[in-house]
Amino acid sequence: MTMNRFTHLTPSTLDEALNLLREKGGKAKIIAGGSELLIHLKQKTVGPEFVINIKALNALSGITLNPDKMLLGPLTTLDAISQSETVREHFPILAHAAGRVASNQIRNVATIGGNICLNSRCWYYNQSAQWRKAIPRCYKMGGTQCLVIKNSDRCNCVFLADTVPALMALDAGLRIVRKGGERLIPIHEFYSGSGDPPNLLASDEILAEIGIPKTPSHSFCVFFKDAPRAVVDFALVNLAMRITFADKNGVCEDARIAVGGVTSRPVRSIRGEDALKGRKINEELMNEAAELTVKDSSPISPIWVSPNHRRAIVKHFVKKGLQMALTYRQENNPD
Repeated sequence: MTMNRFTHLTPSTLDEALNLLREKGGKAKIIAGGSELLIHLKQKTVGPEFVINIKALNALSGITLNPDKMLLGPLTTLDAISQSETVREHFPILAHAAGRVASNQIRNVATIGGNICLNSRCWYYNQSAQWRKAIPRCYKMGGTQCLVIKNSDRCNCVFLADTVPALMALDAGLRIVRKGGERLIPIHEFYSGSGDPPNLLASDEILAEIGIPKTPSHSFCVFFKDAPRAVVDFALVNLAMRITFADKNGVCEDARIAVGGVTSRPVRSIRGEDALKGRKINEELMNEAAELTVKDSSPISPIWVSPNHRRAIVKHFVKKGLQMALTYRQENNPD
């Protein structure tokens, strides 16, 4: 497939990149690893006049562990994160999630920032330009309808990034910069809830840093992914969970349940989390939390899998994660 012509720009500093974004606005796209954008350029789902390559901005790469948090540069590759001893020791679910993205070859170039800012996907949209000419124009193609859910008033592309549920379970925060300013936003507030646009990053902004606070003591964390194949494929469901126990007893003090791959945004199950807080985990509570997580995540149906199948996977992951958390608590704090 051929690409439309564009001007390739290579800033040497973050300030220079921000100047270019302010100048070019919506006419530009950022590229770093390129594992996603190059496909979109070939499929002509995007057609920027300018591509701003930020790969050489070393200030946006690296892993730093501070006493109270870990800082990740958005240009840090997924392979570096999955193999990092620091991440594996302090935030193993993030290392696990990063290691489940695509294949080794892709993880060697794909970045954590790119995964966080991943575009949502749809069977109708993510096709060649020639293929899309044969179907009606949807919201994501500038039309006035959704081809996935008829009569919907928004785009229902699915958000499929693997690292984001893990980052949500870890209460990660994002530092987003623009020329002359910056803002801090919790990662669970970064996504729009619509497939177009999938997140709240403005055309003149860059994700500059990911901060992950120290995990509370007596916490159990786990990440799950179900996909047609173990490598390459996007998830049918991915789910991350953090359960924090009250000291020396089986009461759940705090909880995070984050689900991806089922709808247009990664979802924190607030009702599922609240059901767990202040209660001892047992079979009845596992079922209750699983049902509430399904209701909060509201799985939708792309062509290749039914919503009921995704609901069943979500339920299974929640109950399995809680069973593992309970085993962890019993092994580390026996009554």
